[in-house]
Amino acid sequence: MSGRIRGRGLTAALALAVLTWAGGLGAQPACPPVAVPPTPAQLQEAVQKARDRGALWRFERDGRHGYLYGTLHVGTLEWAIPGPVVGRALREAETIAMEANPLDPAFVADMSAPPKPGEAPVLPPALRDRLRDQAARACVPWEPLSTMPPMMIASALVLLDARWEGLHADYGIEVVFAHLARASGQKVVALETAAVQRAAIAGAPPAEQPAAIEGLVAGLEQGTLRRELVATARVWDSGDLEALARHLARHEAGAQVLDRMVFARNPSLAARIDELHRGGQRLFVATGILHMVGDSALPKLLAGRGFTVERVPFTKP
Repeated sequence: MSGRIRGRGLTAALALAVLTWAGGLGAQPACPPVAVPPTPAQLQEAVQKARDRGALWRFERDGRHGYLYGTLHVGTLEWAIPGPVVGRALREAETIAMEANPLDPAFVADMSAPPKPGEAPVLPPALRDRLRDQAARACVPWEPLSTMPPMMIASALVLLDARWEGLHADYGIEVVFAHLARASGQKVVALETAAVQRAAIAGAPPAEQPAAIEGLVAGLEQGTLRRELVATARVWDSGDLEALARHLARHEAGAQVLDRMVFARNPSLAARIDELHRGGQRLFVATGILHMVGDSALPKLLAGRGFTVERVPFTKP
């Protein structure tokens, strides 16, 4: 998956907002499948079959420990149920810390707000028409989308396109963890503000954004982005970080974008985790899996801050 799209995994909450706007449309034959609440029997089966996925680390310092987990921003019902090891780590925590709380109405509103001065370009009419065509293909109304920054529109459409493969933002891991925390009375804290997330998504200066949006739209039209997202999801499912690193290395053209949108945020994320730990909170930290690879991976940065960090093994299926 290219660097651009991986960075836009941040927009799960934005995609959920779009889905809310589109909720009255209903599922149509030409539309991608929509996520529906599971029946009690389906939920019970998913719980019985739940296994650990992704990657989990245990970190410790000052006699206290916490957990760090690499997530995926889209998923399925089967993926949404934590396995036994991840579930136990979640239950140990007092506070669930995520890049952002996708159930926070203020965050969703900030992410979908109209562009601020100097944040977004005016797109060529032909490119804006292509964005509108992709919204129609995703069966979401154009009017609420059209008020958002163009990069945010393209990013939301990328996640919505994953529905054709049965991958839904509704079942994104952060969304599920936020619901579980709410049900169990655990505190949810954000590691970043909406402003930081918007800046990460916009990435490039306004003058450079049309070229990036053109690439996203072309990838949606050709189906390449969907295939890359599915490939990354499979790697996440296996928890094979070496395979993920190899996958990233095959997309050198997106390396600069990935550095700016993902890796450059890691030092501030590590500092925020450190701050929360110093405050005495027993943490379960969940961030996108891409923050866990590379020279500035979060486990490495936490180790550099004096934490003992160890990968938690999962039982292979």
